[in-house]
Amino acid sequence: MFMNHEELTMSGVFRLICGLMLLVASLFSQYVQAETCQGNTGQMTLNFQNIKYLPTLRVNTQMSSIMPVNGGGIRFTCDRQGTTSLWKKIVYQQMNTQGGQIIDGHAVFNSALPGIGYSLSFQCDGGPIHFLESVGSRSVTVCDSTESPSMLTQREVEVKAWVTFYKTADIQLVSNNHAFANTLANVGNLSMTYPNAGGNGDQVSRPVILDLAAMNVDIGSRGSCSVTRASIFVDLGKANRSDFKGPGTSGGSAAPFSIPVYCATPTDIRIGFFATPATTGATDTLDITHFPGGADGVGIRIRYGDNGGNGPVKGTSVTLNEPANLPVVQKVPASSAATAVPVNFMAQMVQTGSTVTAGRANGTATFVLEYN
Repeated sequence: MFMNHEELTMSGVFRLICGLMLLVASLFSQYVQAETCQGNTGQMTLNFQNIKYLPTLRVNTQMSSIMPVNGGGIRFTCDRQGTTSLWKKIVYQQMNTQGGQIIDGHAVFNSALPGIGYSLSFQCDGGPIHFLESVGSRSVTVCDSTESPSMLTQREVEVKAWVTFYKTADIQLVSNNHAFANTLANVGNLSMTYPNAGGNGDQVSRPVILDLAAMNVDIGSRGSCSVTRASIFVDLGKANRSDFKGPGTSGGSAAPFSIPVYCATPTDIRIGFFATPATTGATDTLDITHFPGGADGVGIRIRYGDNGGNGPVKGTSVTLNEPANLPVVQKVPASSAATAVPVNFMAQMVQTGSTVTAGRANGTATFVLEYN
């Protein structure tokens, strides 16, 4: 009986130890198989097309459209070996903060070419575009699973980068029509953050370091043309909220206006418009000034007017913040030299938001002449 009792006791102890071993093994297995996420590269150079600098554009003005860089994007891959993370986010950290200032709501920093600043923006899998809005805060979340739940189940998340350039001062010319600057290294980095295996802290992927590619800048001509009026007021009239039927629809009537251009010699005239877009990525609608009691959910679209067959077809939308490849809008023949030639346009209110709020809608755009 004593032997049986001892065997039972040993058997009970063995089962207890076995249970403890299984429990430890289970916990250890979860830790080993926790999800791990990393960028597919440790460093990437952000390449972009050549940009054009117009000498007559005023300082602290957007000088290019928002341009996509690196068509393939920046990818983060998660092995998903263990339990899928409860949340994930990708954060951009600005490292080069020289010359930081705010222009049109964007944090703008010095490029490698004095007089030109840049702002980087990021987009995840077709979602909203995010960018730094303060020079005091050097980081911004560009992807968040609370905004894009598909991040939690995707093996790979792609981040697209965009760059916008701004004129911050006059720049030095090379051969009167060109400027060049070398690559600007380590302007910032991207990393993914997610819960660690124990759920009691965060795990951060190795950062993907971003460099800004070498810059080639074409310089627009100065020429001998001028505008006979320093500023032009355009009365857009009134529009009813019921005129707007959804984003992209117009309200009220198109208001015609002219820019009188004086050229001393025969030439072809091109005019570019520069303004804060109504929405990020918008190319043909400028934003209105926002203030308490003012209108909201609308912007202003500028179109070409009738210029006697010398320019784009009447009603064609003007592309904002695009100094390169500007179309000829008017020709000044020898018979019209030394007199003011009108260049005709139209402006109209356009719905940009899901709803329209009534109020005053004021907007400002800068136009720049280019001529041969």
